[in-house]
Amino acid sequence: MQSVNESQPLPTLTLDGEQVAFTPGETVYEVAVRTGKAVPTLCYDPRLEAFGSCRLCVVEVAGQQVPVASCTTKAEAGMEVTTASAHVEGLRRTLLELVASENREVTVDALRGHASQELGTLVQRYDAGRGRFEGAQSGSSRPDDGNPFILRDYDLCISCYRCVRVCAEQEGDYAISVANRGFETQITVEFGGHLQDSACTFCGQCVQTCPTGALADKKALRFAE
Repeated sequence: MQSVNESQPLPTLTLDGEQVAFTPGETVYEVAVRTGKAVPTLCYDPRLEAFGSCRLCVVEVAGQQVPVASCTTKAEAGMEVTTASAHVEGLRRTLLELVASENREVTVDALRGHASQELGTLVQRYDAGRGRFEGAQSGSSRPDDGNPFILRDYDLCISCYRCVRVCAEQEGDYAISVANRGFETQITVEFGGHLQDSACTFCGQCVQTCPTGALADKKALRFAE
């Protein structure tokens, strides 16, 4: 990597035993992905401000007592990072088992949306079955929402908030919001109503960022029937 100023070489960190240069301001996650590391995440969308809610992107940093979310941790000169130790991979598998345990299913039709396969792919990668933590589901679907464009299948929702954030940060519509807390968390619209009665413009950004297919493209699914 070339330095911005030849008289001031870029700072470096150690990533899985290799020295890597980075641009000031980059996060550990951005550095890791740029160098080909397969760090998983479910709440991350490069268009959005890093959120750090899913914790799948945790990495070990020398000197830190516990793993840190790489998507919200800024790279620092001299930092020593391990992205896939046995401990970290074990944490990721447990987190995925917990997430998958709340969903009706993790394997969904790819036509639901661009990112709809992310959860299923990670569950398969980590062999994170649902049996160990299987129990009640936190999502509450809205089959009564008769709009012709977006399926609101919240039995598949993992509360990553990507839909809420893309609606606000990219579209400026704020049509989608979060209600309640903890296990009762729900993705909703104003007054718990239907999308056509909200500020939604049906741009489809929420569908395309959803990593589980909880929001789906009705038109694409009808085309496949």
